[in-house]
Amino acid sequence: MTSRNRTDVGPFSIGSRWTNVRPWEWLGQQSAVGWSVTKFLLLTAGAVYFISFVHWSNHFPQHTGYSVQAMVNRGTCCLSSDHLQDICGRTNCTLPCPKPKSSVFDDHPTESIVDHNQNAFFIETSGSGLLTIRQACAVESLALHNPNLTVNVLFMDVPINTSVLVLQQLKEKYSNIQLVSIDLDDYLAGTVLEHWYHCTEWNKGSFYVNNLSNGLRLLTLHKYGGYYFDLDIISVRPVTFYRNFVAVQDVTSLNNDVIHADLKNPFLEIAIQDFVLNFKQVVLNLAEIWGHNGPSLITRVLRKWCNVTDIESMDYVPCRGFNVLPTSSFHPVHYGQMKTLFVLPSANETGARLSWLTERVIGVHVWNKLSKNQPIYKNSTQDYIRLARAHCPNVFSAAPDVF
Repeated sequence: MTSRNRTDVGPFSIGSRWTNVRPWEWLGQQSAVGWSVTKFLLLTAGAVYFISFVHWSNHFPQHTGYSVQAMVNRGTCCLSSDHLQDICGRTNCTLPCPKPKSSVFDDHPTESIVDHNQNAFFIETSGSGLLTIRQACAVESLALHNPNLTVNVLFMDVPINTSVLVLQQLKEKYSNIQLVSIDLDDYLAGTVLEHWYHCTEWNKGSFYVNNLSNGLRLLTLHKYGGYYFDLDIISVRPVTFYRNFVAVQDVTSLNNDVIHADLKNPFLEIAIQDFVLNFKQVVLNLAEIWGHNGPSLITRVLRKWCNVTDIESMDYVPCRGFNVLPTSSFHPVHYGQMKTLFVLPSANETGARLSWLTERVIGVHVWNKLSKNQPIYKNSTQDYIRLARAHCPNVFSAAPDVF
């Protein structure tokens, strides 16, 4: 057999059908074929990824209050197409304000919420996206003693860090606890606080986080009704017997750390208006800075509402259906004596303590702002430990030795 007749020796062999193909030309043809295949595979993979992303976006549950749509600052957007001013009255706006996104509470008409008096709210405004052990103890204690309440923990303008063990335990152990991330722009849209939030310097000074919380608790109860609790109130018995109330802190003042109000309660409407109209950021006295927009607000508004001058005269009748609970209800330990909650008993001290924990006590304000640097020893008999072990057992079990 001559080489001329060979057809199966190879692409470059004389006599094959590739006789006139040079090696570099063959490589080029092979590369073109390979690139076509590669492009096909890339396009196919891209299409599969896009379809999966769309499916995920449409079906993955969204609980954070955020979306991937373009963010528009509600403080600078135009109020409407025929009203080319922003909320602060400036005329240099360019984009129209979008319709506010609904929160988890707006998914149902307000009237159809199971019972607005069965709502309870904690509000976390520090931007941390988590709860400390002490804060989580307050949440658990309320859910434990009030299984019929829906205990909502609102995290303002921050995603919730659900990897935190204590948050996972709260959700696993209590079906009546709901963790909700709130977009403040949308939450305040159309409310009396919207102009205050976008157009004043409320966020200047040392206590702006506290001031934001003071306003939000009033707005939240006005919008949805129910209970509000500070994140340093350890509940020791059910609260649902009591409605439309605040509690006395001492002989001269009320506090806004625990509030219940029916939906659209007129007292709350007046309180919100007072918050905006009489808001103070910088005043001379430190105590006044702390209290003016919070406890002092509740005290001065309720004096007008009840038409009385002293706290002792505030009762259900003159206060037109609003109640003022006694000091023992939530403030059995005055903030001036808060260190007693964290004192380590002496070695020879035995017997029961907590003599102030009577049947009149509904919850105990432990004054986190003042006591946060007081160490708590898990294996001690500090008064705080006695409370935590009994009233937030799951959080207590997860707590470190010192917290």
